Amino acid sequence: MASISLNARSALAGSLTRGRYGASTEGAPGLTIAERTGFAVAHVAARRGAAAGMAERLSAVATPIGLAPDQWLVIADGTRAQRLVAELSSALGDSAAVIDLSCAKTIMRISGPRARDVLAKGCPLDLDGRVFRPGDAATTHVAHIGCTILQVGDEPSYDLIVPRSLASSFLAWLTASAAEYGYEVA
Repeated sequence: MASISLNARSALAGSLTRGRYGASTEGAPGLTIAERTGFAVAHVAARRGAAAGMAERLSAVATPIGLAPDQWLVIADGTRAQRLVAELSSALGDSAAVIDLSCAKTIMRISGPRARDVLAKGCPLDLDGRVFRPGDAATTHVAHIGCTILQVGDEPSYDLIVPRSLASSFLAWLTASAAEYGYEVA
């Protein structure tokens, strides 16, 4: 019997090539795009009547991102990624459902002075720095694709979490929208 070996492969393999693209600019490009790899993503939904104190228990394991009432997205990278679902399940017991979404999501980090301008082309949210700040997160549609946006820095810098099956389409929209400002794939 033949041996079958499965290797993890990025949803953006072959689509994300390092370099500078779009409008030529002196100095830094308007946007930098990088895929985040080596992470785990879990969706946590509190069972009826068990949500009290859930955010605090989640915070003991990792940083939760509020998605909806009594629902959170939790992301971990590095060595924590390997243990995330087990640690969440242990910490929460029967008070929540923990679903591993690691193979179902792609995370792209965008940063640079034009990051808000690029997102504004396809995102209905107000991402103005006075309204949406580092640590803020929202789930919305960007270019008709479901996306969780997490602002991770003042630069501004955002993590864009999209379904793996739509990652290439999302990247095509993102690079087309960033072209007028010039962008770099890191």
